[in-house]
Amino acid sequence: MSCCIETISRHVSIRKYTDEPVKPEDLEAIVEAARRAPTSWGIQPFTVTIVTDGELKAKLAEAVGGQEHVAKAPVFLVFSVDYRKLAEAARIHGVEFAEPGLGHLLIGVVDAGIAAGWAALAAESLGYGIVFIALYSNPCRIAEILNLPEQVLPVVGLCVGRPAEKPSPKPRQPREVFAAENRYIALDEEAARKVAYVFGEKTQRIYSYVLSKGGYYEQVTRRLLECARRRGFRI
Repeated sequence: MSCCIETISRHVSIRKYTDEPVKPEDLEAIVEAARRAPTSWGIQPFTVTIVTDGELKAKLAEAVGGQEHVAKAPVFLVFSVDYRKLAEAARIHGVEFAEPGLGHLLIGVVDAGIAAGWAALAAESLGYGIVFIALYSNPCRIAEILNLPEQVLPVVGLCVGRPAEKPSPKPRQPREVFAAENRYIALDEEAARKVAYVFGEKTQRIYSYVLSKGGYYEQVTRRLLECARRRGFRI
C-alpha cells in the first residue's frame, strides 16, 4: 500500500492539539500542496489565508459557533473563493471581467475544496492532525474579521496542529452502496437501511438536524445566498 493511501486510511478529525507549533517548513509544505492542487483552467479561483494570530483565531472560533479548536489550533487555514484577484489580473490583459455568478461560485467552491483536501493530506502525512471547518454558515462575519474584499467568499477552514487525542474513525457508508461501476446505485430496502443507520441509532437525529425542512442545510443556504450577493456574486 502506498504512503498516500496509508495516510488517507488513518484519517480521523482532530479537535484537541498540543502546544507544539507547526514548523515553518512544514507549514510552507502544506500551503504548497494546496497551491499545486488541480484547478479549473489552471486559474486557481481561490485564496488561502494563514491565520496564526491568537486574537483573530478567537474571533473566528466565535463566528463558527464557538468551536474552541479553531482558537486553540496553532494554525487555521481559511480557503476562500476569490475572483477579486482574477479580475485585477484580467484587466491587465484588457479583459472585460464578468461579475461572478453561480457558475463562478460553484467552480471556486469545488477548487477551494480540492486545495483544502490536498493541504489536509499533506499535513497528515507530516504527522499533524486536522479538522475541516465549514465556513458557509457565517461567511460574511468571517470575511469581516479577515478584512476580505468584495468577490472573495470564505467557504472552508482547516485546523492544523499536533494531535492531543486519539479518536476513533467515524463510520462511513458501506462500500456496496457507496460506488458502482457504470451505473447509479438504486437502493432497495435493505441497502437503504444500511445508509439510514450508518451512524447507528444517532443517524435519525443527525439526518433530522441536517436534512429536514428548516434544518441546518436550509438555514445555511439562506445565509450563504445572502452573503454571496452582498459580496458581489450574481446569484
